[in-house]
Amino acid sequence: MSHIARTRELRPSILDRLLDHDPQAVREPAPARHQYLSELRQSVRRDLENLLNSRFCMIEPPQECPEATHSLLNYGLPDLATVNISDAEKKQRFVQQLERILREYEPRFKSVRVTHLENRERTDRTLRFRIDAVLWADPAPQSVVFDSILEPVSRSVNVKESLHG
Repeated sequence: MSHIARTRELRPSILDRLLDHDPQAVREPAPARHQYLSELRQSVRRDLENLLNSRFCMIEPPQECPEATHSLLNYGLPDLATVNISDAEKKQRFVQQLERILREYEPRFKSVRVTHLENRERTDRTLRFRIDAVLWADPAPQSVVFDSILEPVSRSVNVKESLHG
């Protein structure tokens, strides 16, 4: 599911192509390369946040439907009320699951690695993690780093692009 043909030119997602940022303009000028890359990074950040704030049903698909495992039925994270991240080993397992989900559902990533970040204060109960990825981009792949925070009370994930990857 997360395969982009290398011969095809990368272009904005269907959502980004449908959004009209300037409805008064009859034609929108083609974006400059730096503008295109900036918009690509912003749309990836937005889509990552949407992916990580989506929850999938924890029911196993039938054995006669093996492809259902890789379908939109499993898009997002498991219900965070059922996820235990109380110790280092469980946090590491959760981070590995995050990485697998990103590989499966973010086709713009050529490669991705997720690492757990330690909290600065012992009383901080948020789960912090960093997403290091390489985006398919033309003419050369682009590295991006996103620092993310999972808030345990609201069970929401905030994703911000890191300026100092």
